[in-house]
This record gives sequence, C-alpha cells and structure tokens, in this order.
Amino acid sequence: MMLPPLSMKIRAGKDGKNKLRFWFPVVLIWLVVFILALALSPLVLIVSLILWPSGTGKKLLMLGPIFFYLLSTLHGLNIQIKNMDSQFSISFY
Repeated sequence: MMLPPLSMKIRAGKDGKNKLRFWFPVVLIWLVVFILALALSPLVLIVSLILWPSGTGKKLLMLGPIFFYLLSTLHGLNIQIKNMDSQFSISFY
C-alpha cells in the first residue's frame, strides 16, 4: 500500500544561493481532508444510492479511492525549475 507524502520542501534561490527554504508538514492537510471525507460520507452514500440506477452512483463511490491513489503517487515527486540566474524546487517526502 502506498502512503501519501507527509512533508513538502520548497526551495527558491538566485545566483546559486538558496534564499528561501521552507518545510511544510503536508500530513496536517491530510488530517483535515480525512475529517471532511468522514463528515461527508453519509451524504455521498445517499446520493450514490439515488444515482445507482443511472450508472453514476458507482463512479461517485469510486472518487474517494481514486483521489487517495492520486495523492499517494505524489510521494517522491521532485519538481525543479532552473533559469539562468534563479532556481525553484518542490519535493514531496
């Protein structure tokens, strides 16, 4: 099972020097998302049962696992943008 990233590092600099280094605990965002998903789950179940005969109920129920899978694939992502005199990077751990 893949886990979503727990932290994010942001670095920005100019002329080869890191001017900005920022570490953000992404796990705090996941806690808020989990609480919202837990609170909205009865509503999603009711709406998916109503929409089940039309075929969209199953798609609605699968949005949660697909969203979690997409978040889990961010683990290890490293984005680096370099210019002639500046650089910017975001890393998920």
